Amino acid sequence: MKILAGQFKNHAIQSSQKFEYRPTTSIARKSMFDTLRSLEGKHFLDLYSGSGIIGFEASSRGAESVTFVELDKKHMNQIIANAKTIPYDHFNFLVRDVHRFLKKSVQYDIIFADPPYHISNIDKLIELCLDRLNPGGVFVLECSKKESIAGYNKISKFGGTNLLYWQV
Repeated sequence: MKILAGQFKNHAIQSSQKFEYRPTTSIARKSMFDTLRSLEGKHFLDLYSGSGIIGFEASSRGAESVTFVELDKKHMNQIIANAKTIPYDHFNFLVRDVHRFLKKSVQYDIIFADPPYHISNIDKLIELCLDRLNPGGVFVLECSKKESIAGYNKISKFGGTNLLYWQV
């Protein structure tokens, strides 16, 4: 995978085919970051980070800081290894359960979550994320098109995947 735009454009992000994650496609990433526009001065939270490609893209596009939250230590170790190849000093890495993290976390300007499809507590995740947004902030949820979720402000569809946007 490669970073699509910004100061680290075309920088390769290593991943393993042994890992069980579903990286956000390049077309969905491009669409999301085009929708979000400028990230200058924004604090970005990447939940269920997986490969970390979303957070790396955010750093490339000018985010003030990027926090990765991933429960799987092998995934996080790969994210950290990739981060060491990028000249950016504002990464934060947390091996944590997302729900427990959100209950105690600080506020963010942009939150992106890509949980396993069909998790049972998706409504609670949405509620926690919206509570952790700064005024004017945006929450983006990547989910299966088969999931029934309400209350979002915008939807973008990419085959079997939807990106849902909430703004506070």
